[in-house]
Amino acid sequence: MIPIFWCSLLVALAQFGSSQTVSSSDGYTGYSLSVTGNDTDSAVYETEETDTSNGTVTNASTPPDVYLNASVSVGEIDITVKNLSAKINIDAQVLSLLQFNAGVDLSINAVQLNIQNVTAKVELEARLENLVLMINDTLNSIDLNPVIATLGSDVGSLVDTALGGSSTSSSSPSSSTSGLSARSVLLDEGILYSVNDYTGNTHTNRILDQAGNIVDQKLHNDGSVYSSQVVGSYWHDMTFTGHERAVLFNGQSAKESEYSYTPFNGFSSIAAIYQDTEGNVLGTRVLSEIEGGGSSTIADD
Repeated sequence: MIPIFWCSLLVALAQFGSSQTVSSSDGYTGYSLSVTGNDTDSAVYETEETDTSNGTVTNASTPPDVYLNASVSVGEIDITVKNLSAKINIDAQVLSLLQFNAGVDLSINAVQLNIQNVTAKVELEARLENLVLMINDTLNSIDLNPVIATLGSDVGSLVDTALGGSSTSSSSPSSSTSGLSARSVLLDEGILYSVNDYTGNTHTNRILDQAGNIVDQKLHNDGSVYSSQVVGSYWHDMTFTGHERAVLFNGQSAKESEYSYTPFNGFSSIAAIYQDTEGNVLGTRVLSEIEGGGSSTIADD
């Protein structure tokens, strides 16, 4: 029985060392993952039909962004069975009625299993150059086109609508439309633009308040407001864009109208004004800054 076990073990180890393919039922879809390696130092994971040349015809494929080399080696497996014995006693008698007596005595004194020289090695190599280039290109695009940074809320609204989200959550200015929404604190606070001068308490935030007024807030260096002054309003200083729709604002039916604000060249922002059926302003929301504006002074030269 022991030789049969060793034969089975050798067959299993031989199959492990040969090439094997992991099917899609193991979680890999769209490609076939093969594991090869006949030595005790490495095993290579490969995927079929994976183009790593980036469209360039070369003699050798371009190294992949992520490379994994894993290996497991078992140096010795030893099984020892001590004092295996079996005794069978049969006592049969035919005359004077049939008498049959059978006994079985089986004993195993000790079984010792020893597995040693087990080594495991995993090599993971990640090349982040392409990731750095993608992030750098994205930041350059945002730097050249500031409107990209403020489009997250609109994209979130579109995705929420496409996925069957309710119109209540997508139209309420006080709630996030989806996980993709990306809004800055300036937009959430209704800030149109800021002028900062750290040489003195002369910081100014121009905001659109919830009544539709354009207000200049004077701030200390710590950000606390010490004075406010109304300098305009949406109906006098903003231009209607022509976009309006019926929405729910804080659970109340309202009309959302979009206005653009361009106080000087180089700056433009879009704001939403929410009104009831009688034209009363229920609230406002700064949607985006198409072209950023403002200034900041740290110290005089």
